[in-house]
Amino acid sequence: MKTPYSPELINTLFIEQIKDYAIFAMDTEGMITTWNQGVEQLKGYKEDEFVGEFYGMLFPEEYQQAGKPEEELKSALAAGVYETKDWRRKKDGSLFWATIKLTAIYAEGKHIGFTKVTGDITEQKKLQDQLAERQQSALEHKNMQLQRINLDLDTFIYTASHDLRSPILNIEGLMDILKDELASANALNDNTEEIVLRVEDSINRFKRTIADLAEINRMQKGLSENPSDEVINMKEVYEDIMADLNKPKKLKACFIHTDLQVYQLKFSRKNFRSILYNMISNAIKFQSPDRDCIVTIASRLEEPYVVLSIKDNGLGISPQQQEELFTMFRRFHDHVEGTGVGLYMVKRILENAGGKIEVESEEGSGTKFRLYFPAAV
Repeated sequence: MKTPYSPELINTLFIEQIKDYAIFAMDTEGMITTWNQGVEQLKGYKEDEFVGEFYGMLFPEEYQQAGKPEEELKSALAAGVYETKDWRRKKDGSLFWATIKLTAIYAEGKHIGFTKVTGDITEQKKLQDQLAERQQSALEHKNMQLQRINLDLDTFIYTASHDLRSPILNIEGLMDILKDELASANALNDNTEEIVLRVEDSINRFKRTIADLAEINRMQKGLSENPSDEVINMKEVYEDIMADLNKPKKLKACFIHTDLQVYQLKFSRKNFRSILYNMISNAIKFQSPDRDCIVTIASRLEEPYVVLSIKDNGLGISPQQQEELFTMFRRFHDHVEGTGVGLYMVKRILENAGGKIEVESEEGSGTKFRLYFPAAV
């Protein structure tokens, strides 16, 4: 049996009786022309309080004063539809979190008005906010745990670097006495001298490790302090390093070329000297025995960084070694002195200041480091 109602009427009744969404139409100026029961359900307005009014009445007061209703109409007209999630106002002045879809309506190519569909998702937002709060709380708890772990590590490093000095100095002193006793007893021969030399070498390695632990402890304390506001001259620091740097006796001399196009840098002078000293000394130590050592140090402004590059033609680093290059106490060559903390410290100092370090290297050809310092002066 054919229904006595037209599809247009059914559609109108359907929209009018929806209560979960506020659905209404407006003319081209945003004046409300039709409504459904959802308007009263969600917003508290009856038909005679709603129809004929500018739809901006549904916005929070500050939104109305800022002209946001007019902006939304322009956006919907320009794009055909405007969708967002935002605060909307009820008749009693309370606000709710809403989904909004504003659509421009056309008839025969002519703009005749707008339709707007609004849904209340306040409960959903509450759940999302609660989840975000729990996640934030979990993150803060995790940060506190990490801070405690870092404090424990700092305490351990401090204790190790100080408490181990006394026994190693005692061992060193006892070795001196032992050598004298062996010499007095004419017991020094090739075998005993080799043993003594190996013990002394182990003692010296131990002392360097303790010194590095102490340096790491000083660095950790320095990183927790406020960043330095001093403006340093990179060339002056470089020249100061070269005046003090003792080249390893077993290695060839190294030619160092500089191309510093940027001189000034807002950075801790002490930390910058430590960084540059590590990079230059590494380039000299790990030079190739097959060719003359050449190191190029250059600086460029690459906003938002000042980039300091140190390029050498030394031994190079394999891809596998590069993955562990900045790990504490990681060493790849045993023919030169070192404990493997220099690059770790360089990376920590740079990252704490908002910078970074990159490496390009090919085993047997050389290495290029790029150090990024924040450019603000």
